[in-house]
Amino acid sequence: MSDNELTILSWNLAMFERSADAPTYWGQSDVEAAVRETLLAVKPDLVAYQELPGLVPFVETHDMIRSNPRSHSGNLATLVAHRLMASKPEAITVRGTGLLAVFPDRDLTVANVHLAPGRGSAEQRREQLRVVLQASPTERIVVIGDTNTRVDEEDAFADLGLEAPRPPGPTWDGHRNRFRGDSGAFRAYFTRAFTSGSVSIIDQRILDEPLDVDGQRFHLSDHFPLHVTVGW
Repeated sequence: MSDNELTILSWNLAMFERSADAPTYWGQSDVEAAVRETLLAVKPDLVAYQELPGLVPFVETHDMIRSNPRSHSGNLATLVAHRLMASKPEAITVRGTGLLAVFPDRDLTVANVHLAPGRGSAEQRREQLRVVLQASPTERIVVIGDTNTRVDEEDAFADLGLEAPRPPGPTWDGHRNRFRGDSGAFRAYFTRAFTSGSVSIIDQRILDEPLDVDGQRFHLSDHFPLHVTVGW
C-alpha cells in the first residue's frame, strides 16, 4: 500500500452473539478465532469494530488504539497495522458515537462510528456526523462504521460536505443472512464509508460469504463487513 492510500475493514460484530444457523457449540471463542482468520486473510491497514461485548478480537498483525468507548450498543475499537502505529496515532472519543484515530503525519483522521438506530433518528444521525467532523483536527477525514443510515439520507451527507458512494451491495441483508432467525427480511446500506477533504473512496468490497462449519452455513454477524480503500 502506498503512502497516500489506506485500506479499512469495518465490522459490526453483533456483541459476539451466535447465529441462529451456527452449530449449537459455537461460542465467543469461535467467533474471535474466525474474525482473526478473516483479518489475517484480508490484511487491512485499519480495522473498525462496532458492537463489541467488552472483548476486542486479537490479531497479531495489529495493535489497538488505546481507547475502547461505548456506543449506544456495545463498544467500539480500532486496530492499526504495526507499521502505521510507528506514527503514534492519537485517539479522540466522541461520546456515545465514535472513536477517531488521528494520523498527523498524513493529515488524516479515520473516524470509527456507530450512529443512532431507527428510521426516525435521521436528524440525530446527521447531528452525530456533524459533531464527528467538528472533532477532527485534520482536513482529510474518513468516517466509517455502522451508520444505520437509509438511502434517503444521502442529501444530508452532501450538505455536510461528505462524499458517500454506496457500497456495491447491501451491508445488511435479512433475506440472505438470517442471523437471529427472525431478522427483518429487508436490505440496507447500514455500514458505509464517507470522506471529506481531499480523500476519495477508490474501492469498496463486501465480505458476504458465509462460513461453512460442520455442514452448516452461517454468518458471524447480522452485518456484513465492508472493506474500503481510500486515497488522497
